[in-house]
Amino acid sequence: MNLISKFGNGKDLPNNIVIQKRGSDFQQLIVLNSKECQLLLDKTDINASWDLLCKSVAHRSGIMIQDGNWELVSQTVMGETRPLH
Repeated sequence: MNLISKFGNGKDLPNNIVIQKRGSDFQQLIVLNSKECQLLLDKTDINASWDLLCKSVAHRSGIMIQDGNWELVSQTVMGETRPLH
């Protein structure tokens, strides 16, 4: 299933995740670097990879995905958007 993101069709920002502030309509687009994208796709230890991805995003952007204030919306990898989680 390929979702349509409110941020576009994924061609301009081919690797990203979208999260939504709990109790709000506010959504945040987070562009992923190559290492974060690799962690997103890693299936060997999903929880450890997700933790590393979230720490990397927090270090780079200050956005704390795992602070309990965000819901996971979608992931776009190589231009294809899918539900996240």
